[in-house]
Amino acid sequence: MKVRKDKSFLLKTYAVEALVFLALCTLVWNLKLSMEAHILMAPLGAIFGLMVASFIHNTSHSNIKNKVLNRVIGEFCGAWVLYGFSNFVMIHFLHHRYSDTDHDPVNPKGMSFLVFLFAPMRYMIKVAVGWLKEVHGKEKDYTQILATQTVLFHVNLVLKLAFWFMLLGPALFLCFYIPSLLANYGVHAHINYVCHSENDDGSIEILNLNHNLYYKFVNIVTVGGYYHKNHHVDLKLFNPMRLRSEIRTRTGATGLSVTEA
Repeated sequence: MKVRKDKSFLLKTYAVEALVFLALCTLVWNLKLSMEAHILMAPLGAIFGLMVASFIHNTSHSNIKNKVLNRVIGEFCGAWVLYGFSNFVMIHFLHHRYSDTDHDPVNPKGMSFLVFLFAPMRYMIKVAVGWLKEVHGKEKDYTQILATQTVLFHVNLVLKLAFWFMLLGPALFLCFYIPSLLANYGVHAHINYVCHSENDDGSIEILNLNHNLYYKFVNIVTVGGYYHKNHHVDLKLFNPMRLRSEIRTRTGATGLSVTEA
C-alpha cells in the first residue's frame, strides 16, 4: 500500500538502506572482525538459508504477532538475501494479487526450471517495474525517481554483500553465507516452479507437495514451504501444514498416487 500511495517510497527506502549499510560496513571494517570456518559449515548455511526463506515469507504476511519483532526479523532476512524486505513484500503482494498472470513476478509459465532458476531477479525487476509504471508512470517526475531508485537498489546489493563479507570474514562468507544464499534462492524458485503446475489445457493448479524425503525435510525446515496451495487458501497461517480441511490425491511424475492432507 505504501508503494502504491507514495511514488517515492522505494526510493526513500533504498536511500536509507544505502546509508545504514555504508555505516555498518565502515564500522565492521574498523573493528576488523575475523572468524574461522571450514567446509562442514556449508550444510548449516544451507539450512539457515531455508529458515530465512520461511521467516521472510511469514513476516511479509505479518504472521509474527508482535509488530516490532515481525519487522525486525523481516528486515534482517531482507538484508541477508540482499534485495530487502520491502522488495520482498511488494513482489509477494503482486504474486498473490496476480497469481499466474503477466503481473505475477514469479510466474514460471513457459520456462524450464533452469531458465526460471537463473531468471528470477531479472524477471522480477522487469515485472515489478512494469507494475510501478502503471501505478505512478503518469506523474512527470517518476521516470527520474525510477532511474535513481534502480541505481540505489544495485548499490544496496553491493553494500549488503560487502557488509556480510566483512562481518563474517572470508571463510564463513564462502562456507556459510554463500550456501545459505544459494539454498534460499533455490528453494524460492523451486516452490514457485513446482507448486504452480500447468495442466494440459493450459490452466494452472496450485499444489501441496510432501511425497518424498526431500519435500518432507524441507517442509520441516521451512515450516510448510511446499504446502503452497494451503498457503494460498489461508495467508495468515505461519505453518500451512496445519490446514487440514482438504484431502486430495495427486499422481506424481513417478506414477505413484500420493495423498496430501
